[in-house]
Amino acid sequence: MKQPSDPFVDKSTSARTSALAVGATTLLASSLFRQALGLITLIVTARLLAPKDFGIAAYFLVATAFLEMMQRQIATVLIRLDDVTLEHLKTVFTFQIVLGIVAALFFYVTQPLLALLEIPELIQLAPILCALSLIIALKSPRFVLFERKLRFSFAAAEETISRIVYSIIAISLAWLWGDFWSIIVASVCALVTRSIWTFSMAPMTIRLSLARWRDCLSFSVWTTGAQVSLFFSNNMPQLIIGATLGLADAGVFRLGNRLSTLVTTQLFAPLQRVLYPGLADISRNTDRQDEAFNRLNELLLAIVLPVSLGMALVANHIVVVVIGWQWLGIVQVIWILAPLKALETLHENVRSAAYIEGSTRILFIRNTFLLVFVCLLMREGVEFGFSGALIAAGTASLVTILTTLMIAKRYGTRTFFGPVTVAWRSFVSTLAMVFVVLFVSSAFGSGDAVGWAYETEEDLPLLRFRFAIKVLVGVLTYIGTHFLLWKLIGKPKGVESMTLELVAKIRSRLVTAH
Repeated sequence: MKQPSDPFVDKSTSARTSALAVGATTLLASSLFRQALGLITLIVTARLLAPKDFGIAAYFLVATAFLEMMQRQIATVLIRLDDVTLEHLKTVFTFQIVLGIVAALFFYVTQPLLALLEIPELIQLAPILCALSLIIALKSPRFVLFERKLRFSFAAAEETISRIVYSIIAISLAWLWGDFWSIIVASVCALVTRSIWTFSMAPMTIRLSLARWRDCLSFSVWTTGAQVSLFFSNNMPQLIIGATLGLADAGVFRLGNRLSTLVTTQLFAPLQRVLYPGLADISRNTDRQDEAFNRLNELLLAIVLPVSLGMALVANHIVVVVIGWQWLGIVQVIWILAPLKALETLHENVRSAAYIEGSTRILFIRNTFLLVFVCLLMREGVEFGFSGALIAAGTASLVTILTTLMIAKRYGTRTFFGPVTVAWRSFVSTLAMVFVVLFVSSAFGSGDAVGWAYETEEDLPLLRFRFAIKVLVGVLTYIGTHFLLWKLIGKPKGVESMTLELVAKIRSRLVTAH
């Protein structure tokens, strides 16, 4: 491996960093559009559907997300391999088909077990999940090679097109039917669109082969096991609440959790697709993995911390103005989960670093522990009703963060709090934002600070005005404090300098275009 001082490596690293920056910007821009569209879809469907409909749909969406996650894990091995051949592509596609068939058989034979939950609608969804298992499996493995080559525009287009399809169909059918089937049909259409898109952009002849099964299976077993256990530990609160407290509470938790993750994990999930290919490329060509790991943590927290805390501060306004009075119960969900979900996003950086190092077994052990812990914790929490379940979910999220930091000691600064302390300016700026927004709230009156002063729709214009003031003050306080701290410590290389460089590039392109 060449040393970083080699001019050729510097040039290569610069080009690589530029490619990652372009990819990250592309995915972030498309993600902002999709999440805005997703928020609109959520608002409209929440006004047209009942909490029970969201509770039923939650089970279906958890199952489809699980199937997508499993298929994604099979294909990720193509990013890590030093050399990808046609036989590797055929083997991965074969694994996808086998997994799809196994999943379809699983949903078919478990229909009698679904009857034990005494939710008849779930039995109706079983045949659809069988078909979806095969539809999701029919994705072109060659499509993943775009990410390997740091060409993320294709992934951005895949996510955007499927989101547009889902939103149009979900809103239209919710207006026509007014029940959970609108979400089900929209999800199916979106997944079919994804499969068609991958083959149209990365066509390949459908042939089955197991010639490279050792290369693919050795990596995929631990990664799939780790992701399966993490998936269920993340979704177990939703499933247990629905099974014990009822579909209405499950719908409230689903919507509150969805809004909390909308500005954290959901918003930056496509952006985090850059992390694994980017770190893998850096690992193959340089010895700057630790520096890249630290920079990614700093960048991620600089964005998600103020957004998540800001959302918690104005959660009552968001719910009343955007969704409606009938959903006020989700405010407490946002208050507890939004800040914690922001710190949970660090896991994606840790997971990518572990994949590259080959330490997938550690992730599997950690995630299995979390799954058992969450199940036991939620079982006790639901005994105290919805509030107890919510506290249990928050505690589970906190333990998730602590275990993430334990694994993160292997990378970056090699310290327990290293992933957090690299973004200390973001934490200080966020605290300043919180204090200023609370001060502004107190100036409006104690009732507004508590958040329950509005009881009629006649108060909505005033509420919208105060909501806008709080958001504006919060944004200006966070950005101003961040750059002030950066200037006071000598303007080191960090998220502030990256932001200024990006603004300069955008301005330069606009001037050139004119």
